[in-house]
Amino acid sequence: MQRLGTIDIFPPAENFVYMDAASVGLTHKGAAAAINRWQQALADEGTIAFDEQDEVECLDNLNDAAARLFNAQTRDIATASSETVLMSSLAWAVMPPKGTNIVATETTHPSTVYPWMRVAEATGAQMRWARADNLYVDPDHLESLIDDSTSVVCLSHVEYGTGQTYDLARFAAKAHKHGAICVVDATQSAGQVPIDVAKTGIDAAAASTYKWLCGPFGTGIMYVAPALQKLNPGIVGWRSHKDMWDFQADRLELPDTAKRYEFGTMAYGTAYGATEAMNYLLKHSIEKIHTHNREISDRLMSGLQALGAEVLSPKNAAERSATIAARFPGKNSRDFARTLKENNVIASLRRDFIRFSPHLYNNADDIDRGLASIKAAL
Repeated sequence: MQRLGTIDIFPPAENFVYMDAASVGLTHKGAAAAINRWQQALADEGTIAFDEQDEVECLDNLNDAAARLFNAQTRDIATASSETVLMSSLAWAVMPPKGTNIVATETTHPSTVYPWMRVAEATGAQMRWARADNLYVDPDHLESLIDDSTSVVCLSHVEYGTGQTYDLARFAAKAHKHGAICVVDATQSAGQVPIDVAKTGIDAAAASTYKWLCGPFGTGIMYVAPALQKLNPGIVGWRSHKDMWDFQADRLELPDTAKRYEFGTMAYGTAYGATEAMNYLLKHSIEKIHTHNREISDRLMSGLQALGAEVLSPKNAAERSATIAARFPGKNSRDFARTLKENNVIASLRRDFIRFSPHLYNNADDIDRGLASIKAAL
């Protein structure tokens, strides 16, 4: 089984068994170079190297790539400095009112749901939590929480801890049946699991680029369905105006697109890097990456089980991603994660378990070397 992302593009993959994309993915070498070129040119020439047209085009190009990633139109994409600020702006735009509820899982990442909790605190909306049994959320239980009082279903497409993956079409349909919207944090899925907003019918999807998209910190992307493009964003700034070069402080005319959720100056070099990385993944196709990742994560899961590990991730293929969470009987997870790192096996400690997350730059040999190190450490 060959790597899809080669050593020349992801050099650290030669020196480490790097299975930590769910924390920080290896950065595409060309993406890092693009960021450095922008920063150096700006230092050398200022606005000669980065003028107003460049300031527009660098985000437009990223939005084009994100549109292909989500199977959306470019007009439906917004870019900012992180998933969190985009989700926050959307939450304040929607402002679920008192008497309604927001459905989420207790295993979701804080960045997914904190913005909605903050808005609920202000409006009086209720948070309704899908409980987990040993970190697993029963999809039937989750669906049962959605009723005519629900205003928002807020999901992580892939749960950050165990990699549990939800059927977005199922929950979007259930939300819409009750007059609610389905909002998705795709940070743990974008780049490893195909996302088709047209087929699933979700209303919004936001993601940061530094994990499975192999891009930099400092960039977030968001798909916004046309109906939500009519709302007033919760965060606005000079870029929020439909002609951002208008500079008239006494009026704000929002664009008739998702760009109304773009609001301010950012470290634009990261947009160049994120575009480079995303185009690389799209060239390989997310479907192909998904197949590759499933094969190596299957190998990893089987190997962990053979070593006696308690695998916490779903066994059902339809609910799985490349993220595998495990506990090792008789081992303190914090100490064991440190031991693995000392042996060049890179994974993350999360709560009381270890999370492994291989990606396109891994191959079967990596998995076998990682398993051999785990066996020796045990």
